Amino acid sequence: MRSLDRHRWLAGMLLAMLTGTATAAIELSFAVDDITGDDWAVKGIVLNWFSRDANHGGLQIEMDSVVLPQAHGVLNQVALSCELSRDDAGHWRCDDGKLVADKTPLGRQEASWQGELTGRSIWSFSIDKLRLGSGRFALKIASAPDQWQADLRLYRIAVPRMATLQQAVELPVDWSIKGRASGRLQARGTESTLTRVNADVVIDRIAYSSPDGTQAAEEGLVKLDLNADASRHGWRFNALVGIPSGGWYSDPLFIDSGQTPVEIRTQGAWLVEQARVQFDSWSVAIGQVLNVFGTGVLSADDGSLIDLGVAARSDDVARLYDTLLQPFLIGTPADDMTMAGQLGLALHFDQDGLEQAGIDLGGFSLTDRQGRFELAETDGNIAWDRERDVPVSRLTVAGAGIYRIPTGPFDIRMRFAGDRVDLEQPVVVPLLGGEIALDRFALQGALIDGEQPRWQASASLQDVSLDQLTETLGWPVFSGSVAGELKDMTYADHVFSIGGGLELRAFDGRLRVNDLNIQEPFSTVPILEADAAFDGLSLEQLTQTFSFGRIEGRLDGRVNDIQLIAWQPDRFDLHFHTPKDDRSRRRISQRAVENLTELGNGGAAALSSTFLRVFEEFRYSDIDLKVQLEGDAAQLGGIARPDGGYYLVKGAGLPRIDVIGRNHRVAWKDLVERLREIRVEGARIE
Repeated sequence: MRSLDRHRWLAGMLLAMLTGTATAAIELSFAVDDITGDDWAVKGIVLNWFSRDANHGGLQIEMDSVVLPQAHGVLNQVALSCELSRDDAGHWRCDDGKLVADKTPLGRQEASWQGELTGRSIWSFSIDKLRLGSGRFALKIASAPDQWQADLRLYRIAVPRMATLQQAVELPVDWSIKGRASGRLQARGTESTLTRVNADVVIDRIAYSSPDGTQAAEEGLVKLDLNADASRHGWRFNALVGIPSGGWYSDPLFIDSGQTPVEIRTQGAWLVEQARVQFDSWSVAIGQVLNVFGTGVLSADDGSLIDLGVAARSDDVARLYDTLLQPFLIGTPADDMTMAGQLGLALHFDQDGLEQAGIDLGGFSLTDRQGRFELAETDGNIAWDRERDVPVSRLTVAGAGIYRIPTGPFDIRMRFAGDRVDLEQPVVVPLLGGEIALDRFALQGALIDGEQPRWQASASLQDVSLDQLTETLGWPVFSGSVAGELKDMTYADHVFSIGGGLELRAFDGRLRVNDLNIQEPFSTVPILEADAAFDGLSLEQLTQTFSFGRIEGRLDGRVNDIQLIAWQPDRFDLHFHTPKDDRSRRRISQRAVENLTELGNGGAAALSSTFLRVFEEFRYSDIDLKVQLEGDAAQLGGIARPDGGYYLVKGAGLPRIDVIGRNHRVAWKDLVERLREIRVEGARIE
């Protein structure tokens, strides 16, 4: 015989044996070769029955082997025995049966069992205190017409031992894994169909580590509550996973659940015919840090995304950054910040990826601890759609800063759509007594995965105070202001450039920067390249600013082929000189002479020890200084002399004094050291 028919036949025979011994003592025995199902089998079955009277008897069942369903293993040499009694209703009961199984996937088993047989298809069977390693479990099965139910109770079962029994759970073989499971698993069904599953399980003392150290946990605790019911189209389910304690590390993220408990809830349906898993609702709560919730539909075949809606909210952005964001930002410009405020996020995905996004900010602020940038309290919202038009995004910013240069409050109106970001109206930012206006801004590629961002912009500066700028940066105070237009600013292929140049008015002259570009401006090693020109600078204002020693006259200059790496000079070609058409008064003080001499020769002129000490200033005809830097070495020069030296200052009149340089090549670090040693008050040279 095969399958359920033989199972029913065997139960019927057992019932007939019991009911057929109502009046006399009897002893019966019979054997069955095997009973088989689709994925289970029982072989070598022998039943022995004896009775003392109509209401008492004994039953012994021996089985050579039991092949468990779903490849859970084989039980060998299994024996069940019990003294039975019949109550007034005619129900046979076993209150203290014995079970022995010599060889099982769980080792040798000896346990007590209880059972009741009340009709051909009504019976119950339970086993207490089966061993599984150092843990225990108990099993109860009950059958009635057209339905059955099973109840499995776990007590401190080692997780690795459980995984060896359930082949659907595959633990990494090279990991160190510990943990204990306790709780209850329940299942109900009809003759051949599973209709309900319930689970209430706690896994404690969880500890694991991967060989590469990227995954680890200590003293973890996980609570699982699952309810699933069969429906017409598949299964309805709801589940709760709580992680109230333990330390959890998944490179680079670490969460202490004792301080930041995690709770995951989900409710939905597995639609078998449609091969879909539908989440009517799901949520993830990470302590007081972040709440995420949404809906979704996944393919049951490969887990691919069909539709997903996500909404997230954090009322404590400071904890959000410290706990979840900062570990992923290490090595970026955003890895050392403080944040505050509230943040909301909404996302919608379809089969093609991200379709819509929205951000809501309330009192949001951030500050780079290294002083590179900051954003004061910001309120507003940003909306984006992959294809459709969206409302204008609006932000109100209380202020910002870059390299400790503060701004006043300003508003932003922009539109985000597809792979573009466009400025809807100019942004005017108060800055150091003046203002900077972003007149045009258009970005492409930043919002599409795999694209390289690129943007174009134009801006202007008006009356930005150099006095305030230099004071803010801790430099000697410059007089004057900055004004000009920044045309054709672009960022593409990780390079920022200004095609239109930058012009400044300072020291009664003009300073212009051309061909400015910065490679990888937001990396830890940006590379800046530019050319600069200085026309008609007042040396009197300049030297008074730096307390270098007074010099009167005008100064022109060029600094070509500038290259800064990580904001440190690596290359430039500098030439400062007196303009040929300069008609102004040209005078240089004794102190300025000594400082220039020290710069060109590495030693002081010591004029105070000569008769020239009686003169406070001298006339000169030309000033000329050339510095060509290449890597670690600087080439020095001025107006060439026949003896191989060079004039830094060429004197005129009486008493005549020339400042002559002899060193043509010097290590850059030595030149910087000379600049540090020059007696300049109020300046700090680094």
